[in-house]
Amino acid sequence: MQMNGFMKVLMFIYSVLIALLSIILVYAFIDDGIFADLLSPLSSIVTNPSTKYYYLIILLLLLTASIWSITYCITSGNLTKTRVRQSEIGTVDIGADALESIALNSAKTAQVGIKNARVRVSLGKSGSIKVYIYAALYSNVEIPSSMSRVQEKVKKDIERYTGLAVESVVIKVSRVEPIVAKVDK
Repeated sequence: MQMNGFMKVLMFIYSVLIALLSIILVYAFIDDGIFADLLSPLSSIVTNPSTKYYYLIILLLLLTASIWSITYCITSGNLTKTRVRQSEIGTVDIGADALESIALNSAKTAQVGIKNARVRVSLGKSGSIKVYIYAALYSNVEIPSSMSRVQEKVKKDIERYTGLAVESVVIKVSRVEPIVAKVDK
């Protein structure tokens, strides 16, 4: 499941706020006198011996869930593990950085007017990968046909060099820049 950028930021902010709140509440568990006025509804729960441990368990679960969601937000959508290929001699681990480098080199060497690009890979269905290319193009590029050639080249090169199946190659053109003529002085 791929989260869009806005939801990722929103979930990250929520997770940080919940983590901070749970740390403050754990501190209230340790020293309930400081937060008695601030957290008056909770002071009876903290000071009551029968509910004190339920309170602690709930807070620790809340803190654990927050840490998990922060970690999920940071790592979701990215291929963080290596892809392993087996052979009769042993295994070959292909990291996400290697896959991104192959895709970036393929896109730049397609000679279709890409000025600069960034690449991300993520896990697709049944062990395949998805490639996302964010590109800035020169102004003299026929975008649909040129980017179609880039998609084909990236897919072919990754599958040829790594043996991994490519589910999709998504290209997002962020801007088109004019070609600036160099003037010799």
